Amino acid sequence: MINIKTYKYLIVILVFAFFLPLPSLSAVALAEKSKEVIAVGIADGKSARARDEALNDALRKAVEQGVGTYVTTELTVEQQRLVEDRIYTESRGYIQSYKVLHEGETEGLYEVKISALVKMGKLAEDLQSIGLLIRKKQNPRVMVVIYSREMNSSWIGVALEGNRNAENQVESSLIEKGFQLVDAGQVQRKKQLETLLLKGDPSKAGKIARDFGAEILVQGEVRRTFVDQRPIFGRATRFFSNEIRLKALETDTGKVLFSGYKTRPASGAEALLPLQEATSELAEEMITGILKQWRKDVFQAGTYQLNISKASFSNLSKFKQGLLKIRGLREIQTRSFQSGHALLEVKYQGPLEQLAEKISQMKHLSVEIVGLQSNSLDLKFGN
Repeated sequence: MINIKTYKYLIVILVFAFFLPLPSLSAVALAEKSKEVIAVGIADGKSARARDEALNDALRKAVEQGVGTYVTTELTVEQQRLVEDRIYTESRGYIQSYKVLHEGETEGLYEVKISALVKMGKLAEDLQSIGLLIRKKQNPRVMVVIYSREMNSSWIGVALEGNRNAENQVESSLIEKGFQLVDAGQVQRKKQLETLLLKGDPSKAGKIARDFGAEILVQGEVRRTFVDQRPIFGRATRFFSNEIRLKALETDTGKVLFSGYKTRPASGAEALLPLQEATSELAEEMITGILKQWRKDVFQAGTYQLNISKASFSNLSKFKQGLLKIRGLREIQTRSFQSGHALLEVKYQGPLEQLAEKISQMKHLSVEIVGLQSNSLDLKFGN
């Protein structure tokens, strides 16, 4: 039997263990966002100051390796300046931890070799903010179409044009983050888009937006529904709810990149500040959601569609076998195959243009690339 003293010790141990943190889960989550690199820093001299300068140089080079993981194309002068000002000069902020593997003075130079864990998640987020992620996605163009309804309490209802301000807000937020915009164009064409969206037909609206050169369509609806009538300074004022909905989708594939809404308490018919605040918040959430999707496409594996004409079962099978040999291609799914037309969905780590080049170099099968959009390829098999 366990005596009282031993029992008390067991209770203390169990209580202590219960309050200990669980490092395994946090360590795994942290490791997924970190990368270990080896870097060597050099500085003139052999003083303590030279040692600090060499260590800082090693930390900067460790971060440079992390940047190189994400940036494989040349930077513009402006982007290079931003990377130097915001990334390299604060390199310690991207280092989770480091240890010195070797240090010493050689021929008047002080050298420090380190093993460092670079915070890749933070690095990716900061790089995206200076436009590098958008560039790697081939600068997709965006069209914004937002419509609104402001209804009174009668059974007839009165529809008012109140969407222009919300539309301008969303466009300004996109421009500020480096997105390229495409104007909806003529009033008649914009009305056509609004009608399709009101009917719940985003695919046709997406086709029209694509014809205008937009790879992404941002559709939105402002809802200001009559709530009640309240006296304000002795004057009867109608109060309306404030709600904004936004959805962003790829115009070629119909893939939804973001969908969300925001609400604010009811306000007077002319009091639009609550709606403006909701629109601003939702626009930021939408941009964050789009960039999050793009990070997966660029830095992991993106999903692309291959539209194939003149396909037979035999050459389609050979084509799929050839695709599996392409480095970076992770998965192939046949979405449809009928009357000589096939639709494949593939996951590929890298830009679509790069995949197109690799497909054009395939041997033992005649494949012609006849069209390239933001997220889809049009192919035609030869004889």
